[in-house]
Amino acid sequence: MQINIDTPYVTISELVRRSGQSDSAIRNEIELGHFLTRPKQPGSKSAVLVNMVHLAIEAAEQAERVRGGKPKSKAGEA
Repeated sequence: MQINIDTPYVTISELVRRSGQSDSAIRNEIELGHFLTRPKQPGSKSAVLVNMVHLAIEAAEQAERVRGGKPKSKAGEA
């Protein structure tokens, strides 16, 4: 399996666009600690950036759990 991530971080508005979730749903996930964000300096007015690498790793781990941790055999392998 290969996962390609086009950027390590995205803004909340970009994640809204990509995921179809609402802004408030994503902000709630951040508050609950389900979505990791890039640390900011105190008082910084920079955008909140969501860690896409963490989301990809979480998705891969979920897929492995669902499949029971068994690797999928490739065509032609015994």
